[in-house]
Amino acid sequence: MSLKRRPIFLALSIVLGAAPVLAWASTPFLNRDTLLPTAPVVAPPGTTTHTYSENSAKAPTVAPLPENTQNLDKVVAVVNDNIITSMQLEHRVIAVRARLQTQDPNAMPPENTLRRQVLQQMILQDIELQIAHRAGIKVDKGTLDQAISNLAQANHLTKDQLRQALTDQGQSWESFTNDLRDRILVDRLMQQEVENRVHIGPDEVKTFAQQLKEMGGVSFDLQQIFIPLPGNPTPDAVSAARNEAGQVRDRVVAGESFSRLAAQVSSSHDALQGGRIGWIKAGELPPSVTQTLLQLKAGEISPVIPGPTGFHIFKLLDVKHEQPTVTEVKTAMIVLRAGNSLQLQEAEARAQDIQQALQSGTRFSELARHYSQDTSTAGGGGEMGWVAPGQLPDSLERTLITLQPGGVSSPIREGDAIYILHSQAQRQQPVEEKQIMAAARMQLYNRIVHERMDEWQRRIRDSAYVEILEPGLRSSDA
Repeated sequence: MSLKRRPIFLALSIVLGAAPVLAWASTPFLNRDTLLPTAPVVAPPGTTTHTYSENSAKAPTVAPLPENTQNLDKVVAVVNDNIITSMQLEHRVIAVRARLQTQDPNAMPPENTLRRQVLQQMILQDIELQIAHRAGIKVDKGTLDQAISNLAQANHLTKDQLRQALTDQGQSWESFTNDLRDRILVDRLMQQEVENRVHIGPDEVKTFAQQLKEMGGVSFDLQQIFIPLPGNPTPDAVSAARNEAGQVRDRVVAGESFSRLAAQVSSSHDALQGGRIGWIKAGELPPSVTQTLLQLKAGEISPVIPGPTGFHIFKLLDVKHEQPTVTEVKTAMIVLRAGNSLQLQEAEARAQDIQQALQSGTRFSELARHYSQDTSTAGGGGEMGWVAPGQLPDSLERTLITLQPGGVSSPIREGDAIYILHSQAQRQQPVEEKQIMAAARMQLYNRIVHERMDEWQRRIRDSAYVEILEPGLRSSDA
């Protein structure tokens, strides 16, 4: 991925791989390399604003407000025991509007639609954060500092220059770091609740590897509009969603802006980016989607495609047919052994010392020579050379592939050791026969995560109590 100089709020989506954050997708068919990691699914117009789990007690007609609301500005929504205020909403709307104006001015929806969409994003993020806090998930200072360092480096800035750039864009450093911490928290939650629960059998990988050979190096540059199904949909609900998707497609074909319609009606993470997914490998899409897209020319609109959680409309921006490749990463690492609980405590403390030293400007190679307990790499400053798929355990490989060149991971526990990884460069290499299985496993894993993440987010959204208090922010049927 290119690291061209661009506004900080765009580069944010690149750098959060600095922490051991792997969940880049939470709606079907997302590109893990381009998505803000915690951008939530946006409930479309028509979605009820009062939702309960099937097993929950009946929620009150009006949710009780916290006792301190008299000291706040106007409350626009209650999410379980939390509130969202009009000031919080306005700050987020300003940021999203600025991003849209920079990325794709044609995607700017009407103001009332923008505010409603942004509020739905905030509601889901608040639910996710509540779950993360209840689960005891935390982000330590070292992890946050490393994420900031990687973000600055990805924008070719020092930390002080990053702070100044944010100030120039009207963002306070405190709100920026708080938002960054929240993004890492939710991403770790997604990793725990979804990604770590995806298990792929060898037969599945073998079958998919054969499909991967046949697909070759096909990639698509896509936009999407996603019309969701409700939980446990009735036949009438399925028919209604299909009809809605068909009407939206008709409007696009008739000449309306795909980007604008995506921002208005789509219920996916990328809605407020004009539905832009970016480049995604064919192998990370369901076969039915891939086969449909292969029949389109650049600029054409797909038919309505049914999926497990809703209906999709894609715009094919471009397609590449290249020799199949895999990403290799020039890597260095620091390994700290942790064979028992005492060693684990010592290794965790040492890892924090290493992170602080990195923040102070100490070279990774120097720290590797001094601290790493891997005898094969420590003497060379942790250098591993070019690492191809399949050479590292899956958890390390997934973290490494999300790092931009120059990025350093947070400490990662794997087996009886703690690892800190340094991505120095990336390159694309032709796939060798021995790498097919590793590439297949990674792409199949990404496909499954994409699907399950959406199901998980819809489930937690439906299990929460949500009351939208401002009538203008409610969906049309609320």
